Amino acid sequence: MKKLLSIQEIKQSPWPSRFTETFGDNLVSAFLYGDCLEEGFSALEAPWTVAFILKDASTVEVHKLKSWSKTAKREGLVFTYVFSSAEILSNLDLFPLEFLEMSRRSRVLCGISPLEGFSPNRESLIIQCLREWKAFLFHSRLSFTGSSELQELSPLLSGLYYLKNGSYPESRRQVLDAFPELKSTENLLESLQKVFDQVCSTPNH
Repeated sequence: MKKLLSIQEIKQSPWPSRFTETFGDNLVSAFLYGDCLEEGFSALEAPWTVAFILKDASTVEVHKLKSWSKTAKREGLVFTYVFSSAEILSNLDLFPLEFLEMSRRSRVLCGISPLEGFSPNRESLIIQCLREWKAFLFHSRLSFTGSSELQELSPLLSGLYYLKNGSYPESRRQVLDAFPELKSTENLLESLQKVFDQVCSTPNH
């Protein structure tokens, strides 16, 4: 088995039909999600990450993926998140950042687009962005070097971009264009704090 090197190869592979056959009518969506859709991703160096939305995400249902996990790993896929439709609906205001990214930056393999048309509550999004930022500072302030942490913060910065512009960025480059102060690694931590202070204190347009 060879690794799947492109989204098109995955879509044309047996995987979409495997997911459909595994879950049947319980499957709402199977989609690529996360860092594998970022600029510069190499399928030779890192796996494609696949997430799922099921009507019923009970342990019995989720464990159906185990029979495919070794085959998936050999072909360069890993299974990450499994959500139920009810879990998403009950947590929209608790995790708006994750659901915003899921709705705007994902590639469907089978089923429907995840959270199509989702628009987060602005106040809830600000609260989560600030919570994630404080958690990042708590764990990473002393070890902060710049570039790798900035990549780690990509979803969070995309959330700030959305708060500032009302649309989701198409790439990391677009985020940096919106916040040019982040292009310099000098005093980057202070620049990041200023971006958070500015965006999260700005009222809705």
